[in-house]
Amino acid sequence: MLVDSHCHLDFPELAGDIDAVLARMHGNGVTHALCVSVTLEDFPKVRALAERYPQLYASVGVHPDYPDMPEVTVEELARLAAHPRVVAIGETGLDYHRIQGEREWQRERFRRHIRAARACGKPLIVHTRDAAADTLAIMREEGADRAGGVMHCFTETWETAPAR
Repeated sequence: MLVDSHCHLDFPELAGDIDAVLARMHGNGVTHALCVSVTLEDFPKVRALAERYPQLYASVGVHPDYPDMPEVTVEELARLAAHPRVVAIGETGLDYHRIQGEREWQRERFRRHIRAARACGKPLIVHTRDAAADTLAIMREEGADRAGGVMHCFTETWETAPAR
């Protein structure tokens, strides 16, 4: 059994041909997939895919590459994550590679996602790029280990990988 733990089947280049995409996945032995949300605006599309196809699941979150998205609350994330097809919180984290300038909004958004994951008992999908020290510090401060999860877009060092 193969599981795609991070895909964006709601993105236009895939959503327009979803049946063929799912057939290719099946043909290559991929039995399940986690469709990862990057904005709350697009979350309904992600959730709808998980509701329509039994082999798909969803996450809910706001990616750090979207500074102009309305800020989400812990309560809103937890409420949306209560859906039975939503199995994770994210994609969330810090990306200092693409976003320059003031970054406190990223750190605060990341904290809210961690708090939501802990509140609803679902794992995190953490994106970190050129932000290892802040990512690890926030994860420690917020108790992200109690939620668990995966690191995605991990571009840090070998020494950073086992850090707790």
